[in-house]
Amino acid sequence: MKLIFDHIDFTIVGHLQSLLEAEGIKTEIRNLNASSAAGDVPFTQVYPELWVLHNSDEARAKEIVKTYRDQEAATPVGPDWTCPVCKERVEGVFSECWNCGAAAPN
Repeated sequence: MKLIFDHIDFTIVGHLQSLLEAEGIKTEIRNLNASSAAGDVPFTQVYPELWVLHNSDEARAKEIVKTYRDQEAATPVGPDWTCPVCKERVEGVFSECWNCGAAAPN
């Protein structure tokens, strides 16, 4: 097994796991519930970790993660917006309202 990626935000780790699994790369997430130990150990030791099960998948998995992260970093962030349905304030990185699911105005 090889560690491929870790991050404080489980949703990012989980999304990358989905991308790798869709490519046929078997994975495992570790430290899923380790946040309860935060404070007793350094916070970086409780980050969720994405591991590939087969060492032979390491290079391909790292390339998939790198490509995704590079594309994500290059995607321009729009301005914050107000939902036309529920009037909730939504950050510009989102194309749907987090509160009601309505699409961002054009």
